[in-house]
Amino acid sequence: MRIKTLLLAGVASGVVAAAGAANAAEVMPGGALDITLSGQLRAGVLFGENDSISGSDPGYGMYTNNRFFIDVRGKDDGSLMEYGGRWRLRLDNGRGSDNNLVDRSWLFIRGGWGEVRLGNEVGPADNSKVFSSVIAAGTSGIDGDFNPAFDNAVYTYVVPLSGASTKIVYYTPEIAGFQAGVSFAPDDDAGGLVNQNDDSDLGGRQHVEGAVTYRGAFAGVDILAGVTASTAKFGPDDEDLNGISGGLSFGLFGFNVAGAYGHNGGDLADVDWWNVGIGGSFGPAKLSLEYSQADGNVDPLLGGTPGDSTPTAIVLSGTMGIMPGVSLLTDIGLYDTDLPGSDENFAGLVAVDIQF
Repeated sequence: MRIKTLLLAGVASGVVAAAGAANAAEVMPGGALDITLSGQLRAGVLFGENDSISGSDPGYGMYTNNRFFIDVRGKDDGSLMEYGGRWRLRLDNGRGSDNNLVDRSWLFIRGGWGEVRLGNEVGPADNSKVFSSVIAAGTSGIDGDFNPAFDNAVYTYVVPLSGASTKIVYYTPEIAGFQAGVSFAPDDDAGGLVNQNDDSDLGGRQHVEGAVTYRGAFAGVDILAGVTASTAKFGPDDEDLNGISGGLSFGLFGFNVAGAYGHNGGDLADVDWWNVGIGGSFGPAKLSLEYSQADGNVDPLLGGTPGDSTPTAIVLSGTMGIMPGVSLLTDIGLYDTDLPGSDENFAGLVAVDIQF
């Protein structure tokens, strides 16, 4: 058993300084599994027009996005199966009982037959989605930290997802570059507690997600392709909610291009959506530009207004490496809901990011 972390030197020196002791502190594992600690510290400035940050914001503000990962892992010498789990903690001061510090927590068992995950984890339609943001710089472009437009469901760029609800997930082993995954979540609003399994809520239920991806290279071109799909029951009358999408990303001569097309439908909404992005690296800098559009009816149960609309988003993102593990990130976007009485909104962020 061993514990691996880049934090130990900092933890030890901090304890020594606080206590005035001459010896470094020790962090001791308490079980049979190996432990790896990692994380992200991010703080930055938000800016945008009114209604971009909130309904009555002054047009600017500050934010943090801090994550801490605890991975435990072991291997059985007899069966050669690996097993363990992960906790993902969200360590921002503003997070309370309604926005849990434990963002995800799940265990896994992995062998030559594939991998099973149990717990609060996103499904394959989220984990394996291929769309414009797979090549994005910054905080991940349209899928990044600050996308006020995507709090409004008229902006659609993925199939309906079950989020980090409690579920079972299965991934096949990768064969010739192909891998598939499927998940089942009884209740999208359940976060692991028995009393959260409530069939009367309005969240998705009986939510099934699936994905198939391919990763490889052909004639010097790096290729990533994927198909995702999901289906669920929604609302008090068990309306059907489903979606399917396909995406492709390829890299050549230092540039990457990615995009996706999808259709979300069922009883509640019919939306055709697509996105495309291009990005590249220039020394320590990385830049990307993405465009996203959705066409179709917007259902009020999903946060929009009835009627046809064509919402669009354009996001320019950048990353600049400053020091090992330290980067300057930026996302700047122009959003248009295309709803009656609405205007285009300009919003963005600049943040310092530390990965450890």
